Amino acid sequence: MEMPKINLPAIQTKYKIAAAIGIIGMLLGFYYDHAYKPHAKKIAELNDSLKGLDDSIKIIRTIEYPKISNDKKILEKIEAKKKQIINDLNNRENKLPAKADYSGMLEKITRLAYRSGFDIKSLEPKDFTTRNGYQSLSLSMDISSRYSNLLDFLQELQPYPIYLENISISLRERPLLRINLNLFILFK
Repeated sequence: MEMPKINLPAIQTKYKIAAAIGIIGMLLGFYYDHAYKPHAKKIAELNDSLKGLDDSIKIIRTIEYPKISNDKKILEKIEAKKKQIINDLNNRENKLPAKADYSGMLEKITRLAYRSGFDIKSLEPKDFTTRNGYQSLSLSMDISSRYSNLLDFLQELQPYPIYLENISISLRERPLLRINLNLFILFK
């Protein structure tokens, strides 16, 4: 048995063109939404960050290196500075005492305190904690001294991995001050 033939009317050319335009429009809309927009957003973000970097480079060029016009020389100087900072950090890290040497650090602190003219009322080690990957020992000092001696003491602490965390000063007897220092010492 044969299927009957169905005669469809011929589609006019104008409808064919409209359908082709519609399909092309749908494809362009899909491309715009799913391919162009995300990439355009990323391109805009990269352009903004590039403008920020250009501004930073102009600031660095005018403030830090006003006499150098060659960008390559500026980059070489920045790289040299970066290497120097890294070497300095590595040297400082290598100078950190071991955790077992906390008694030696306490001895250094007391020597510095006596040399600065402190009358130490109490020196109390607190607990070991971890700060940014390093071990640290908190230390509380109660001293009696002059203000200028305190400044001398803080100056002498600079080469050591000993940092001032908190300070409280009370005026009870003049010219001496009662000072409570909270220090922390970094260890490997």
